[in-house]
Amino acid sequence: MRIAKSWFCTLLIYLAFFGFVVAQPAENIPQYLRKTLDSLKTKDNLSEWIYTRIDYCYHNPSQSLPFLMRTERDSWRKPQYTPEKEAWLMLLSNLGYNQMYSGNILQSISYYELAYNYYINHKLNVEGIAEYVLKPWANNCTRLGDYEKALFIQQKTLDYANKERNDSLAVAVYNNMAISYRSLGDFKNAEDCILLGKKKAGYTAVELILLDNTLADIYNDKEELELAEKVIGKNIARQESRKQDFETAYWLMSSYITAGNIQFRKNNFSLAWKYYKLALSINDQYYKGNRLREKAYTYTQMGKIKLEQKQAAEAIHYFNQTLSSFGLIDNSLQIPLKKIFGDNRLVDVFYQKSLALNLLGKEKEALENIRLALLAADKIRFELADVKTKQRFQAETKQMAEKAIAIAFDLLQKTKQHSYAVAIVDIIEQAKARTLLDDIRRSQQQLTLSTNDTLFQQKAKLEQAIAYNERELLQSKGDIKEAEQRYAVLKFKLEALEKDLIKRYPSMIINKDSPGFGRTAEPLSQLPAHAHFIAFFLGTQNLYVVEIYGNRVKHIKQVRAAPAIKKTIFNFVSTYYHSGPSAMMNQPEAFFLASNQIYRALLGDLKFNKNDKLIIIPDEIIGYLSFDGLITDINYEPSIANWPYLIRSQSLSYAFSIQTWINQAAKKTIQIPNFSGLFITHQNKNKQFIPAVAKEAEAIEKIIGGSFMKDKEAGVKDFFNAFDKANVLHISTHAYLSGLQKEPTLSFNDNEVFLFELSARKTAPDLIVLSACRTADGIMNASEGIISLSRGFAAIGTGGTIAGLWNVNDKAASEITATCYSNMLQGQEISTALHHAKLSWLQNKERQAQEYLPYYWDPLIYMGYDKKVTLKPAQSMLQTYGLPATLLLAAASGIYHLLKIIKKTKRLV
Repeated sequence: MRIAKSWFCTLLIYLAFFGFVVAQPAENIPQYLRKTLDSLKTKDNLSEWIYTRIDYCYHNPSQSLPFLMRTERDSWRKPQYTPEKEAWLMLLSNLGYNQMYSGNILQSISYYELAYNYYINHKLNVEGIAEYVLKPWANNCTRLGDYEKALFIQQKTLDYANKERNDSLAVAVYNNMAISYRSLGDFKNAEDCILLGKKKAGYTAVELILLDNTLADIYNDKEELELAEKVIGKNIARQESRKQDFETAYWLMSSYITAGNIQFRKNNFSLAWKYYKLALSINDQYYKGNRLREKAYTYTQMGKIKLEQKQAAEAIHYFNQTLSSFGLIDNSLQIPLKKIFGDNRLVDVFYQKSLALNLLGKEKEALENIRLALLAADKIRFELADVKTKQRFQAETKQMAEKAIAIAFDLLQKTKQHSYAVAIVDIIEQAKARTLLDDIRRSQQQLTLSTNDTLFQQKAKLEQAIAYNERELLQSKGDIKEAEQRYAVLKFKLEALEKDLIKRYPSMIINKDSPGFGRTAEPLSQLPAHAHFIAFFLGTQNLYVVEIYGNRVKHIKQVRAAPAIKKTIFNFVSTYYHSGPSAMMNQPEAFFLASNQIYRALLGDLKFNKNDKLIIIPDEIIGYLSFDGLITDINYEPSIANWPYLIRSQSLSYAFSIQTWINQAAKKTIQIPNFSGLFITHQNKNKQFIPAVAKEAEAIEKIIGGSFMKDKEAGVKDFFNAFDKANVLHISTHAYLSGLQKEPTLSFNDNEVFLFELSARKTAPDLIVLSACRTADGIMNASEGIISLSRGFAAIGTGGTIAGLWNVNDKAASEITATCYSNMLQGQEISTALHHAKLSWLQNKERQAQEYLPYYWDPLIYMGYDKKVTLKPAQSMLQTYGLPATLLLAAASGIYHLLKIIKKTKRLV
């Protein structure tokens, strides 16, 4: 009975008192309560001691959060017996509810995770675990935008509901799953969940109200506005005919909000306003205005109406009401940065407020608010566990980043203040390869810790199991549904384990301080004086090109034709590179002019010195270009061998972002030369035979000393062993994009390796050379860039990669990579060695005319921090210089023995 009471107390606290969270010092606890708690402590009655604290908070809600949070600190021992553990579970649940309704969603999620893991680890059998832990936990994930994780938890809750034959709970879960699917844009699954929920609901009015509210939202998102209006109108009429109580009033308030959203979409602003006012009235009447999230959301929607009506000042008033509801501003209207937390509604209100301020001509304040929106979005992303969820979320924030850059650019034009140029770089960095940066930092930090810890070993096993399940899903082997469920469970376990690792090793916490104002000033100061970056930001409206040199922003240009540029580059790459060399060969002049058009759009206004080393940071579809082969002169030259390629005047390398480049620069160079090469011709296999691979191996073997694994010796296991030991790893084989997700894939003698399998490595080479097709290619993510094998290797700590953007020509790849190694052996940095290898190809006068076309010599690019790598020459080269080496060794030996004799003579004297 006591357990049931605790859950009931939790629910009442959740419903009635979530708005009143005020810190109260421990000394203000009443004397009677102190005596009771002391007495229970003397009797060692831990479970009753915990319940007493919970009961007190039920009767004194204003002290609930601070008092409950002191429970662990105040307890004299950990729970040992089942009743005590059940009481502790109730405590964690209460903390989750209180944190949620004080607006701290991230902390609330942490407590629900603690509660659930505590429940599982201690094998407790407590009624209501789904209703009061799983459901609100999943709802929090939905609020955070982590819909994939929400669906995983919701499925667990549904399984529990079906097992217990709890139809009411099942209906609520189906509704929440519909919300998650709807948020992901999966309207079919969303509607299916509503239909399944209605089958469980029967004719229960409250449950049908719940489901129809969500159904109307789905129709609204699908822009089926008449249908949405019909469903919500019927739902409101059904509710208004009933007498409202504390619980049912919430659903009426939700219906009014949904109705307002539909009318807002239909531009019926006066009717939308009426519905929003009704929602606020319900909140005040039944909840004293303390349903803070609903209240804040309604104010934001009212502000949006004013913004649509061009009443910017009125709009700002309502946006400030939202911020006040979240406790972020007071009468001074100042917003402390430390109070910014991760919440989608907070991201939205800052963004909308920036639009209103910009409309009023207050550009500086508009920029500050949009950067607060990006800060709140960063805080959300940092808490997301799943990489693909992070990438999706990162892509969704790019539109805000584009608006922020546009405002900052206008301010830069007006004021000429360098701080706005720095702000633009900062915003671009926030919108570029952030998930990759997290991965690189995590890999670097993990390598500094003890890898003998069993938690790391468990982490490696989980990552291997996840990779195996992803492989099954990709190859459609076995039961797909079962594999999907197993995959979700493994990812859930990995997330919990990583949190345990962070507790044990606090240094693993990355990005504790989200980027705020002017944070890029620090990275710019970390750049070497000679570093010369060209960073691109390709938005929906504008292209921005930023030149950074000597730790400062040297030049920024805005091109107001982003859609046209995207289309031009897409057509260019598709026509001349991805479809083979025929178009380039058959229409050389058309290619020449198209290439020059792209050069002028991207680099036309920038002036470089001869042989400047440029680091290109591409964005979106620009990442499919190799800049070496761009034509710099508009005047067509019939002789292909004499074309004015950019490579003739500049030396280029590439980076994912400034921050990833800085982090890759921090990688300690492996001083001991250990070259490993895997060369797979696929002779007598079901894949296309590549005879040039054998020639490539032969050519490199004459130059570089190391381990050369060919065909049968070059399996998946050999690859992973070589990866852990080599400082330079060369892979020559087939590479392609697999499955619906276009997963980058390398083919070895016995099996494939997919991008997601590149994790949990103990070490990473300084350089990986991917002499294969499209290894720098992959599926496009709006803010993360191309999800390629090159990117995958960077994520696990590799210093850099030489990889192919399109299907490489076997002969050209073989010759260029061999020359590149010869150049590196002479002490050239990686990008310089590749640059000179490409130039050597172009300077050879004995080639056929088409071989001077970029399709043949230009697919390989270097991505990463540029540096020298340690290599040892092949035995044949030692033989070439054998006599001089022998004489030097003899001389050294003679000197050594002479010194020994002198030393011995001195001792005798």
